[in-house]
Amino acid sequence: MQELNGMMGVFYTASEWFLKLATVNFIWFIMSLPLFAAFVVIDLSYAAGIVFFGAAVLLFTPLLFFPATVAVFATVRDWLLDRDSSSVKMYVNNLKTNYKESMKMGVPFAAIWLIWYYGYFYFRTGSASLDLLFLILGLALFVYTVNFLSISVHYRMNTKERLLNAFFVSTGSPLLGLIILISNGLLIWISVSKLLVLLPLLTGSLSAFLSFTAFYSFTLRVKNKQEAKTSS
Repeated sequence: MQELNGMMGVFYTASEWFLKLATVNFIWFIMSLPLFAAFVVIDLSYAAGIVFFGAAVLLFTPLLFFPATVAVFATVRDWLLDRDSSSVKMYVNNLKTNYKESMKMGVPFAAIWLIWYYGYFYFRTGSASLDLLFLILGLALFVYTVNFLSISVHYRMNTKERLLNAFFVSTGSPLLGLIILISNGLLIWISVSKLLVLLPLLTGSLSAFLSFTAFYSFTLRVKNKQEAKTSS
């Protein structure tokens, strides 16, 4: 009977986390849908399509996608810190609180990612070395963006401090970067090529959960090392 209670407890906890992640992910997906539609609908084989695509990215990323994603990271942080509240209420509150700042920071990130996207798909010469360079730059930019999001919701810093600390964390912790790339890479690959239903159901929130959990563990290790040095 005790074993059954244990199994039921695990099932209950798993179900609770699934509902949390699914609820927040659905809101994030709806807000991000205009940006996702731009990737699917706009034909980039024409000059007009390239212009419209760039305009869509520069518009929808800061207005919708970036604030929605920051709110997911902030909500995941609240969960890990055991802050009790409705998932929807918590997400909406984080969205409202961080919207203006997230919108401002969404502009440069949208521009940087757009430049990389155009460069990767339109300015390659076909050489393996240049393809590899663009791939490495994209992976590094992804890790940097994820760390910036984690830092933004976890610490009270101005924009310059967040940008610099995201750089230091990204370059100073290869293991953290590797964990972020592997976990997100597998999740995105499964979502896009195997189970498309995960996109509106879990992909965004689970990505934020895996990424912020790795980042939070990293900060705790750094804090413990600093405290050990201070006490010794």
